[in-house]
Amino acid sequence: MSVDVDQDLDLEVIAERWRAAWPDALDCWGPSLRLAEPVFVTAAGAPAALAWFDLDDVRATVDLRTVVQLGLQDDPLPVLAHEIGHHVLAPADATGRARIVERCRRGLGDRPGQAALVSNLWTDLLINDRLHRLRGLDLTGPYVAARRLAAATPVARRRRGAAGDPHPAPTSYFDVYLRAYERLWSLPRGTLVDLGEAAGTGDVELDAGFLARHARVFARDPVGGAAGFAALVRRYLPDPAAPDAVAPSGPLVASGPCRVVANGSQAPDVGEADDLTAPVVHPARDPRVNPLAREDDTPGEHGRAPDGDAVRTGVHGQGFGPSDLATLYTALDLDRDAAVDWYRARARRHLVPFPVDREAPESEPELQGLETWEVGDDLAEVDWIGTTSRSATVLPGMTTVRRVVESDRGADPRPRPVDLDLYVDSSGSMPDPRGLVSPAVLGGAVLVLSALRVGARVRVTSWSGPGQVTSSGGLARDEQAALAALLTYHGGGTSFPLAQLADAHPRRAGRGGGGGGGGGSTGDRRCHVAVISDDGVESLFGTGQPPELHDAAHTALAGAGGGGTLVLQVPPGVAERTRARAGDWSVVGVQEANDIVGLARSFAARRWGADR
Repeated sequence: MSVDVDQDLDLEVIAERWRAAWPDALDCWGPSLRLAEPVFVTAAGAPAALAWFDLDDVRATVDLRTVVQLGLQDDPLPVLAHEIGHHVLAPADATGRARIVERCRRGLGDRPGQAALVSNLWTDLLINDRLHRLRGLDLTGPYVAARRLAAATPVARRRRGAAGDPHPAPTSYFDVYLRAYERLWSLPRGTLVDLGEAAGTGDVELDAGFLARHARVFARDPVGGAAGFAALVRRYLPDPAAPDAVAPSGPLVASGPCRVVANGSQAPDVGEADDLTAPVVHPARDPRVNPLAREDDTPGEHGRAPDGDAVRTGVHGQGFGPSDLATLYTALDLDRDAAVDWYRARARRHLVPFPVDREAPESEPELQGLETWEVGDDLAEVDWIGTTSRSATVLPGMTTVRRVVESDRGADPRPRPVDLDLYVDSSGSMPDPRGLVSPAVLGGAVLVLSALRVGARVRVTSWSGPGQVTSSGGLARDEQAALAALLTYHGGGTSFPLAQLADAHPRRAGRGGGGGGGGGSTGDRRCHVAVISDDGVESLFGTGQPPELHDAAHTALAGAGGGGTLVLQVPPGVAERTRARAGDWSVVGVQEANDIVGLARSFAARRWGADR
């Protein structure tokens, strides 16, 4: 029975009892498992949950006031073992949580805001069933206690069809969820949930049976079964847009006794997870769950669940784009730049060998010994310490000495990476990289990360029409600033910032063509200039520019000293016309937008002989 939390209870004694049960809870998942003891909260004001697991701290927290309220103070093992299951089985880490939430979001179709709630129910179901089957633990305690607390609520009375109420509450998702537990564990009907007039009806029993079977089929694949689980419970979720939507009473009933949290300090590694866009298969149409389903009975782009509700799913083969990641971050309540994380993850698998110059080894003076200083030699060369050490009487040419110094060249040359000055076209003819996949921006991200990997400094400039220029600042090793500038989208006209390019790389005395030479545009370091654009690159060579800037592209290339590359998303004919006037610029045309990432590797190999 439950206990009044306001009574004078010794919560510290309860905490010690629960700490003593922690080793047994760890043994439920294996003898070699090691995990820090949970934090036991005894003060008021904790979140409305029995317990929660922090994926960043890798630690569980238990609210002992809620434990006492539910009357669970004498049964710590099931609760503690369940929290460990969030670390071992589902979701395991921040990436696993993100993958499960994304699949739930796709299964919910037009209700993405409820993905985190549904994913929590799904992982709880898998953990509880594993502990019940393999360890024989009774996981019904929190649910029975939560049901008892909610039994007297208006929603519960409406569900039982109280006299005089012509509109009893509909069956909720949590009712079907708890009925699935009763089916899984062969519990008598009504042990966990009182369905009232809906008890025994075909839809509720059928869906509860599908949920139970679905949990067993995907017991070891939380990500694989998340979308199907979400598609099934979707019909029972309250419509967020409905003004009279009725949700289950109480936070412990609405989302389960526990939850999983993460503060977003680590980006979930899902930027390349194209498998998350696979079509959603409702459990009723999955042959693994429903033996009566046909092998080819899977939904298409707009599949329908057996109840007739539309379930919008991803098209098979469609990639997981930056807008998908942004929606996922919203569902996870993560305050991160999704586009930056997406392009960084995609670019890292295409990094190219970026050029590194080698400086001549520095000469270091080394003392070889002393020799006699003769009369007539430079007086400044006398080593007076050595002379007075040799004799207290100074006799020029006899007791005077000087040092013999020789230079010794260093054994290893010092690396000097070639810097990168990247200009990315963000005019209206290019896609917005935050909404659509931009091959040009992805190619730029490849170059930026490749340069930073070898120690080079980078500057990124996003340009469009006159005055529409965003730069990351000076040449620096700031990855975040460079990627933020790379993702800036203006969507205006097309006018290359020639004046800025000319100021950044003025011609220097003794500097020859754009392809080589010692020195560089900043100090003694060379700088490679890259431009990613389409046919708007004509403005780079003076079209629409002031007369004094018509030759600025060639002058700046010579001043940079590290060569220049134009990667143009244009037909071959346009590339040939540009090549005729490009001079020392290396021009590469691509016919398809997706070729630009592979092209980043090939042009690096051609220009700098990188064959690895």
